[in-house]
Amino acid sequence: MKRLSIYIIAMVVGLLSSCTNDFESINSNPNTSNTIDPGYQFVGIQLSYAGGGAEEWRGNLIMSGPLSGVMQDAYTSGEGYSTSNSFASAKWGSMYTGAIKNVRDMLNKMEAANTDGSYDAKIAEGRIFQVICFQRLTDMYGDIPYFEGGHGYDDRVFYPVYDKQEDIYKDFVKELKESRNILMETESVTFDATGDIIYGHLGSVERSHAWAKLANSMLLRIGMRASSADEPWARGVVEEAVSNTVGFIETLDVKNDAAMITHSSVGGPWGSHENGSGSAINGKTGGFAYSYLGDEYLHRAQQMEDPRLFYVGAQLMQNKSGDYVAWTGQTYFNPFEEAARPGEAWKPVSFVTARGANQSEGFRGQYIVKDGEKQSTVFASYFISESDFDIDPSTGKAKLDADSIQYQILCGMNPGSIGSRTAPTIIFGGDETYFILAEAKAKWGIGEGDALTLLKKADRLALEKYPITLDPVNDGTPGKYMSLYAQSTGDTRSYGQLTEDYLAKITEASVQTIQIERWKSLVINGYEAFALWNRTNLNYTTNGDAATTNIPYNEVGETRGTIDLPVYDKEDITVAGLEAISTPTSYDPSVFPTTEFKSVESHDGGDTEGNRPRRLDYPNSERTVNSTNVEAAIQRQQSVYGYKAGQFITAKMWISKKD
Repeated sequence: MKRLSIYIIAMVVGLLSSCTNDFESINSNPNTSNTIDPGYQFVGIQLSYAGGGAEEWRGNLIMSGPLSGVMQDAYTSGEGYSTSNSFASAKWGSMYTGAIKNVRDMLNKMEAANTDGSYDAKIAEGRIFQVICFQRLTDMYGDIPYFEGGHGYDDRVFYPVYDKQEDIYKDFVKELKESRNILMETESVTFDATGDIIYGHLGSVERSHAWAKLANSMLLRIGMRASSADEPWARGVVEEAVSNTVGFIETLDVKNDAAMITHSSVGGPWGSHENGSGSAINGKTGGFAYSYLGDEYLHRAQQMEDPRLFYVGAQLMQNKSGDYVAWTGQTYFNPFEEAARPGEAWKPVSFVTARGANQSEGFRGQYIVKDGEKQSTVFASYFISESDFDIDPSTGKAKLDADSIQYQILCGMNPGSIGSRTAPTIIFGGDETYFILAEAKAKWGIGEGDALTLLKKADRLALEKYPITLDPVNDGTPGKYMSLYAQSTGDTRSYGQLTEDYLAKITEASVQTIQIERWKSLVINGYEAFALWNRTNLNYTTNGDAATTNIPYNEVGETRGTIDLPVYDKEDITVAGLEAISTPTSYDPSVFPTTEFKSVESHDGGDTEGNRPRRLDYPNSERTVNSTNVEAAIQRQQSVYGYKAGQFITAKMWISKKD
């Protein structure tokens, strides 16, 4: 009941932060109460950071995730390199009107009342979480209003200046160090369970230590993220954090030190009390989210027999109540058989990739069928309907047949586990700590142990993350898929054994290997995955040129992104078995050979002539209302970092790798 009351309080707090579209409204907040309990505000701030369905669908699933490559979405604004204002501005608006505005207000109230030092610990918690909120924003947009952002209500700053990302990052470090040290020294108490849904369940001393460890862990993240921008300074930040006795977050145990926000479906999908991405994936925020595993992510997972596929992937079905669920009606199931790449013969496999494209044939086209002079593209289905399997009394047959359709459904984000409405939002887990420590060791020789041991510890936590954090809330899909896999293949390895086998394949710990393994751990966290790519230029994008683009395209548009789809005669594809598979346990889903391919358009270059964006664009409302400061920020960043195709979203950030 205590947890439920927290969410109801948070909903009320959220209503105080009504959505607005410009900084005059964002900063002025006439609805803020001068007497509201700061603990109630802190709950709302934490949930606002996690995000509701509307902004997480847009900011995470449509924009950041596809730009990072860990996800794809049939709303192709992200992977289509679009400047779409409605999608790009969603997270900006929700964060400034919610988390930022309220954390500034909460800190001001507590600082004014802190005449005897009794609020020291709570203020330190607020400052740490304020950094977490602002880092999400600056990593998406670059230079942002930081020092003046959110100060409209208290200081009447309605048109804040945009601060340099470098200055923001360096102030993050000051804020985190000071707050960490206060928490380890103060005798004042932190927020308890009525005001803190991350660590409020712990005892008073344990809460202070947990928040200090979160601050120290954040110093690791911030230092490593700045490593391509100012390596000496970044190394110093990481070294100081490594040597600090407070330690780091080392587990994924929410009862111990992992920083997670738990969610509830009570209150409706438009609130941030339920997992916003899960709300969208389950079709509860305005329709089907069309969110799928990334092309290269899925290929790498299949090659490595990555056990996470049983949790993160699913073939999707709309049931008769309108909900989108994981379909488990396959007669043959093996998530590890690798889908065909463009230019390869088609393979009937369980998990089909959605490609990083903005043209339909490129996104989900599987092969071309010739029927005389007629040619038609066969597309993988976005999802299937439960009613498709109803028996037609007039024919005695269902519209669809599981034996054939099972090989032509895109691999979506699993709505019953990783994409659940009640899956936790992980702010910082032990896997991230050890990925950063492994990279620090490989890159700079910092810390104890060797890089390979640290990487394997990170990977073990990353693989165990799903059973640990999702089993209490998922619909049982992973277990059903593992059972289907065992029945289909005879492979009865447990998730634990698959984990051990995966770890045995990690035999070296180069900087790039560490970064790729960390990227794979961020499959539903598009924000962090995009920031990681921006810092590293990881070579995971289709066609390989990770630095700027993933499609061949020139300035005048004569060459566009294309892929080659295999071509089959109608008779051949039928004889090959699509309509005749009856014994899937003995069926070998091998390559259907062909020597004929057809080139089809994959990507039209979007708004950037094929250059992968380095940031999301500033909201149009900001360009109108706060135009002087916005234009100054744009000109400053473009002059320092350059841009391509006349588009600001191609301009690198301070944290971006420059070569």
